[in-house]
Amino acid sequence: MVRWAAMVLAAVGLVIATGCRPATQPSREKPLVVASFFPLYDFAREIAGPHADVRCIIPPGGDPHNTAASPGVARLVAEADLVLLLGLGLDGWVGKLASAERRPRVLEVGAGLASRPFGHADIFDPDHHDHDSHGHGPEDFDPHIWLDPVLARELVSRIGRELAEILPAHREELGRCISDLLVRLDELNEAFRAGLADLPQREVVTFHGAFGYLFDRYDLKVVATIEPFPGHEPSARALRELVTLMRERGLKVVFAEPQLPDRAAQVLAREIGGRVERLDPCETILPDQPEATYFDRQRANLATLRRALGPAPATP
Repeated sequence: MVRWAAMVLAAVGLVIATGCRPATQPSREKPLVVASFFPLYDFAREIAGPHADVRCIIPPGGDPHNTAASPGVARLVAEADLVLLLGLGLDGWVGKLASAERRPRVLEVGAGLASRPFGHADIFDPDHHDHDSHGHGPEDFDPHIWLDPVLARELVSRIGRELAEILPAHREELGRCISDLLVRLDELNEAFRAGLADLPQREVVTFHGAFGYLFDRYDLKVVATIEPFPGHEPSARALRELVTLMRERGLKVVFAEPQLPDRAAQVLAREIGGRVERLDPCETILPDQPEATYFDRQRANLATLRRALGPAPATP
């Protein structure tokens, strides 16, 4: 009886920790693939299909910048046949868990792909600090490479090659899935390029610096961030200077994020007589749309940018 109770408690801990899939113990009939956060999870499940048990460590609505390594998460990583993490300072704690176990195969998917410092030099930051509460400093690379569809192609290719190694019997089918994803990323890239080419307003103010790679790709410029780094709340002086900057440049939209508080963004929007729109950094499964894919969410971002920065609708 005691042993049975312990098994039930272990299963409950795994449920709470994983969140991305209906809670069951990993099926040993299939390889267990554990991804550190949403985009890696989404690409892996698209490629592997029914041939692997793909799990995401970050629960719906969670924060990949600031997640505690619970016993359930540690157990999941220990049991994995493959652990996918981005690296680039975002999810190194997952790699440490895997290293401690010495069993899982680990792929740092983003190695060598980042090129932007986290605190980019052209972002207005009147109250700059060298480090934020998550340990990022201006010398660190910005990890948000997945938001650029061109860089996301390399993430897909790397994940696909690794999955083919642990699923050799399905290599041909996986190859077709990888090719399909790459085509869809090319189509997404073209949709962004065409959809953002004629915007009359190309300067943006965002909640924090998550969209640098996406905006660099399509010639948009972040002129200010409310939080230069995640968790670094703006002072009253910083908000006043942002109001001045936005009025001088004629900016009327502040981009917040769906999973983060938007109080500062709403205050700023009221001061400039503008509005708040939301861009999705695609970091975590959406609690209210758990089946939404990377492509669904990126196309929603494109529609938001078109609506917010495009020409004003003609009045009758």
